[in-house]
Amino acid sequence: MWQKPSGKETGSIEDRAERRDKVEVEKKAAEVKIKESTPWVRVAQRAVPYEEKKAAEVKINEDIPKVEPKAFTTSIGMEFVYIPPGTFMMGSPPNEPGRVDNEKQHRVTLTKGFYLQTTEVTQGLWENVMGNDPSYFKECGDDCPVEQVSWHDAQDFISELNKRERLEGTDRYRLPTEAEWEYACRAGTTGKYYFGNDETMLREYAWYAKNSVYETHPVRQRKPNKWGLYDMHGNVWEWCQDWYGDYRSGSVTNPRGPFTGEHRVLRGGSWYGNQELARCAYRSIFGTPTNCYTIIGFRLARTKRR
Repeated sequence: MWQKPSGKETGSIEDRAERRDKVEVEKKAAEVKIKESTPWVRVAQRAVPYEEKKAAEVKINEDIPKVEPKAFTTSIGMEFVYIPPGTFMMGSPPNEPGRVDNEKQHRVTLTKGFYLQTTEVTQGLWENVMGNDPSYFKECGDDCPVEQVSWHDAQDFISELNKRERLEGTDRYRLPTEAEWEYACRAGTTGKYYFGNDETMLREYAWYAKNSVYETHPVRQRKPNKWGLYDMHGNVWEWCQDWYGDYRSGSVTNPRGPFTGEHRVLRGGSWYGNQELARCAYRSIFGTPTNCYTIIGFRLARTKRR
């Protein structure tokens, strides 16, 4: 092992230079030998097993970004916020009050980010695009959610909006999938509601049977979730793109629901429903695509712009 020499150097300049070069070589060789023989260094340099790499990837996916989300506003005043990709537990745990059997909890990964409208589509926005207002609560005003719109009506609105803005391919407006809707509603949280489990606080975040006076209300009047989304609980039920069906077992990636069915998914509860129907995990099974009730509206998603 190299040791630091002691005493004053002697001999010619050439001899001293040669000795210093030799000492430097011996020093570096000793350092390499020490590094190779240290156990913790060998552990740190070993190849990481595949299982550990996958576990690390899952952990990264579950860490919801804490940065402020990007947003944009369309030419007709529709505001959208960016929803980042990630992994979450969809459904509800067995001990959640108000839980029903179709909420089997399972891990879902969304690999692509998307934009989601910060509010439900309003009467003013609908009339701007479609030239009419099908709502029952017209006196509520332009800032109230449009209602009495079927799933097919929502598709017509989307088609007209995409034509107006000349959007096609992947960059277009659409309804969110059921998984996208719940992921965005939770915004990284795990409780009954996006603010937690305390039902007494729900009136601060939602219009529902206990505070709505049985009518719709202008959007943005209740508190938003952490990603800036309003009225994900209450006001009007919101159409999703998926057909209703039982959840698949195990972990899934980018789920889209069954290929066909009788009902389209409705989420979020309404001004008429109780607190249990407004939970993040609640799934309505009464979404026949032709239904157009005063408790049903929608909000739009948009595929991430390139």
